[in-house]
Amino acid sequence: MSSLNALDVVRATGIAVHTVGTTWMRSPATAARGEEIGLIGLAYWAAGRGGVLGDVDADVAAAAFGFVHPVTFRVLWDCRPAGLAPLEATRHYARAGVVWAEQRWADLDHVELTELAVLAEAIAAGSWPTVGALFAGWRAVQLPRLSPAARLVLALQVLREHRGGAHLIAVQASGLEPVDAILAAPTDRGGPARAESFGWNGSNADPAEVAVRRAQAEDLTDRVAARAYEALDGRQRARFVELVEVVSQATRA
Repeated sequence: MSSLNALDVVRATGIAVHTVGTTWMRSPATAARGEEIGLIGLAYWAAGRGGVLGDVDADVAAAAFGFVHPVTFRVLWDCRPAGLAPLEATRHYARAGVVWAEQRWADLDHVELTELAVLAEAIAAGSWPTVGALFAGWRAVQLPRLSPAARLVLALQVLREHRGGAHLIAVQASGLEPVDAILAAPTDRGGPARAESFGWNGSNADPAEVAVRRAQAEDLTDRVAARAYEALDGRQRARFVELVEVVSQATRA
């Protein structure tokens, strides 16, 4: 395992890191927290995840999210209550992730949670912010008095946004339309229902061509993301893979 290169690590952990974020974002408890401040469903996701961008026009935020139809995104973005500052919406959303993590990972070793958080933070610190505005914004989020589980879930959220930014770059470079990237994704990350919820009404693209381009995009995503993982040495890379698997298993439980 110590011979793992940066690309190996990304391919071994990328989907697991993505799934951690997806799980807490889609949890009923997270949805309930959004309702407490007047944000329902995807509106909480848009305001909470995108609040790091500041008080910008919906098209600016839609550009960072990448895969939601701009008309649909504007509706979601404009749902934020007038008195709720964008960054406060993100902090509220991040606290929802913290609550989820402290419950889901309660039985995991705190030393290992902290170790993985330190490794994830090192990876994030080793990346240029140009991989994506959401990545750069989440990397700057700070909450006080974090438990090991809280520190880790936020560190993995930063890496999730890092991969998300890399994926948006890769999809564009591969010549895919956002809707086709969603439709061709595995069912846990895409599909027709997901595309519809994001405001798309199907596609006329050739499925065979989309499949080829989707595979190219996945490969390029890994390669763009891998640059940041060069911040870890061989031992750290192996340990990162090992600990992500531990957390992944607890997330799926």
